[in-house]
Amino acid sequence: MRCRPDALELLETAEKTLADDVAPDLSNRQRYNVALIASAMGIAQRELRGGVSAWPGELAALEKLYERNRKAEPSQALDLLNRRFAADLRTGRFDTKGLDRKAAIKILKEDVLARMAEDNPHYQK
Repeated sequence: MRCRPDALELLETAEKTLADDVAPDLSNRQRYNVALIASAMGIAQRELRGGVSAWPGELAALEKLYERNRKAEPSQALDLLNRRFAADLRTGRFDTKGLDRKAAIKILKEDVLARMAEDNPHYQK
């Protein structure tokens, strides 16, 4: 059992306190630093809300390329498949045209869009 407030609530409170109570009393330079810290805290909050995957279909998309070890927990399977995917990208497995290349491009596109949404929720697709 986790204590309250949890990590997400602590980040939300700290971000709000920095922006609303601390920043107004600082110099412009320090306000900029506080804005950077608050932004990083916002990214961390969005990542925590998102869970182990940046986008909901990530594991399923990777499973189309690779066979999944069904004994592994989903988060562990996701990590292993992402490592394998990264290794295959580095070796050029997806450089030639075909279904695997289309799947790899779709995975990369979805991942970039999901990460951009976490990093900057105001980003327009």
